[in-house]
Amino acid sequence: MDQNFLYLIIVAGVSGIVFAMLIRSGWIFGGGRVKTGAKGNLDRDFVAGKWQEIQQLMEQGKPSAYKVAVMDADKLVDYVLKAKVGSDGSMADRLKRAQKIFSNYSDYQNLWSAHKTRNLIAHEATHELLFPEVKRTISYFEKALKSLGAL
Repeated sequence: MDQNFLYLIIVAGVSGIVFAMLIRSGWIFGGGRVKTGAKGNLDRDFVAGKWQEIQQLMEQGKPSAYKVAVMDADKLVDYVLKAKVGSDGSMADRLKRAQKIFSNYSDYQNLWSAHKTRNLIAHEATHELLFPEVKRTISYFEKALKSLGAL
C-alpha cells in the first residue's frame, strides 16, 4: 500500500474523531446533548414539543405507533420527574419520591398504572396493546405532566 495513502487514511480518521468530539461537546452545531431533566432544569418548550410528537403518533392509528407513543410518553414523564425530584435511581424510585408533588392521589396512582403498561410493552413480547388501553394510558401520562406543571 502506498505510504501517502496510508497517511491520508490516518489523518482522515483522526480528523473524523476530532470533528465528532467537537460536535458532541457543543463546539459545532450546538452539540448532540440529550436533555436529561437534571433537577431544577425543566424545559417546558421541550416537553410541549415532545408531547406534540406523541399526539401525532396517536393520530397514525397503528399499533406500532401506539407502542412508541406510550414508550415516549413514559420517557417524557421521567424527564420531568428528574427535574422535579432528581435523577437518582430508577424511574420507579423517582415515582416514589414524587408522590408528595401530586395534589390528587388518583393522578399519582394512574401514573403508576401508565408506567406499568409501558413496562408490559417493553418486557412482554406477547402483550397486545388495544386502543382503549393506549388512550387511557396516554391520558394518564398527560394528566401527570399537567399535575407536575410541565404541560
